[in-house]
Parts: sequence; C-alpha cells; structure tokens
Amino acid sequence: MKMKKKDKKQDAPVENDPEIVDPGEVDPEAILEHEDALAELEQQVGEWQAKYQRALADYQNYQRRAIANEAEARRQGSVAVINGLLGLADNVDRALQVDPEQATVDQIRQGVSVIRDELMQIMAAHAVTRVEPAEGDEFDPERHEALLQTPHPDVEPGRVVMTLQIGYAMGDRTLRPAKVSLAREPEGD
Repeated sequence: MKMKKKDKKQDAPVENDPEIVDPGEVDPEAILEHEDALAELEQQVGEWQAKYQRALADYQNYQRRAIANEAEARRQGSVAVINGLLGLADNVDRALQVDPEQATVDQIRQGVSVIRDELMQIMAAHAVTRVEPAEGDEFDPERHEALLQTPHPDVEPGRVVMTLQIGYAMGDRTLRPAKVSLAREPEGD
C-alpha cells in the first residue's frame, strides 16, 4: 500500500478529498465484505499463531531430548570405562591381600606388571595411546611439554633429548603431554 506524503500545510481535511467519505454514503455490502475479509485474516492469524506455538513446542522438546541424550551418552561412556576398571580394581585388591612376608620381590614386581598390562589394555580399548618421544625426535608443542634444556652433542638443538614423563593421547587429543628435556646449543659455541 502506497502512503501519500502529506504537506505540512495540509493538516486539516480538505472538503474535496476523495479519501474522506460521508458516513451516510457507506455501502452496507462493502462493510460486510470488509468484515468477511477481516474475519478471514483473523482466522489466518490464529492458524499461524497455532503453527508457531507448535513449532516452538517442538523445538523446546528437541532441546530437552538433546540435553538428555548428551547426558545419557556421557553416562554410558563412564559406565564403559568403569566396567573396564573393575577387573583391575579386583587385581589390585588381590595384590594387597598377599602376605608380604611370604611374597618375594620378584613376585610383587610380576603382580604389579600384570596389573599395569591390564591397565594398558583397558586404555587401548578406549583408544588411549602413549606419547613417548624418543631421543632426537622433533619437539611437538601439541604433544610435548619442555621442562628443561640440556646440552647434547648428538642431538640437534630444539629436539627431544629425554622423556621425563610419558604422555597420553586419545586420537588427536592430547590428554597429558609428555614432559621432555630438549637439546640446546653446546655452551662453547
């Protein structure tokens, strides 16, 4: 609908203005047509409001389901890890029940080794890998944490000299970086 620009001088109605209608000249059929059109528009507005409310309710239900599904997925992930650790906990309990006066150092070391191997199997089942750079490996700040620098004649400066603590990763995500010592330039150069 085009809007007419009104001049500031034209604030008062003009007698010959075609938009001004004498109330006695209004056609009752035109009023009925306008009322019918208005009723139809009101019905359409009601339908659109109902559709909007249904869509909003569907979206809110979707959000609630998504939050519940995420919580359930986390719980299932935790259950899977804990179930894997239960056997390990049993083996630790058995090791603690051994009479220290009857067990030899070799038996204790062998028992601890079995427990460690079982732990490594559980971690591997969850795609956890060790980050253990070898001497001379390139330093990767995403997977390694440099704690100190050591002069080393056989290793290029900035490369790993020694792993001080093994790191762990799950796929591309570093869970704990490997703590390393890096080679530096020898002091005499």
